[in-house]
Amino acid sequence: MNPAKSAAPIPKIHRVALVDNDPRALESLSLLIEAKVPTAYVVWTATSGDEAIERCQRNDDNLNLLVLDMSMEGLQGPAICHRIRLMDRHLPILGITSFSINSYRSRLMEAGAQGLIGKEDSDQLAKAIERLCGGNVMEGFEPPALANVRIRREEETSPRLTVREEQIISLCADGMLDREIAERLDISESTVRKHMQGILKKLNCKTARQAVALWVRSHAR
Repeated sequence: MNPAKSAAPIPKIHRVALVDNDPRALESLSLLIEAKVPTAYVVWTATSGDEAIERCQRNDDNLNLLVLDMSMEGLQGPAICHRIRLMDRHLPILGITSFSINSYRSRLMEAGAQGLIGKEDSDQLAKAIERLCGGNVMEGFEPPALANVRIRREEETSPRLTVREEQIISLCADGMLDREIAERLDISESTVRKHMQGILKKLNCKTARQAVALWVRSHAR
């Protein structure tokens, strides 16, 4: 009697990218995908929103899913998601967080993601990754193409802050001065002030304090 044939390995067909400012979290996520999502593999990781946006803008990786942490330094997860969704109508985006999902859910929906899951339950996280890789979305979230159309229409009627403007007002909200922001972003103080003038105009505010307060309220929903 012939020995039983071993089952054929499941092909790795889903290409996943990971974004988290904690290298240890990226390592853990990569190991989780390797162990619990048999059809997926990680093609690249990023520790900043700028890097993730740049990689997605190049669009040369044929990704099936972007897994994006919500609590990032500088540009926050929902803002990163919005930038990517505005330029990409196909890539599914899954938000992940160590904090309360309710802190980010509505903002991430508006930003065009396809789901949000907590980091604490590895089995549920793996299932969510597998689900979105398969072309599905989580309850309450839009498919990528529909979210892209909505966000583009919103852009036409309500100008959004640029990536640099988002970074600057986020750092302002953290209490940093123009000099400190300039050093952090490697730009001049005059450039910081010029961007702030653009922020005031877009947010219809007279002072930086008003703009920061408005920005903080809008990002607390």
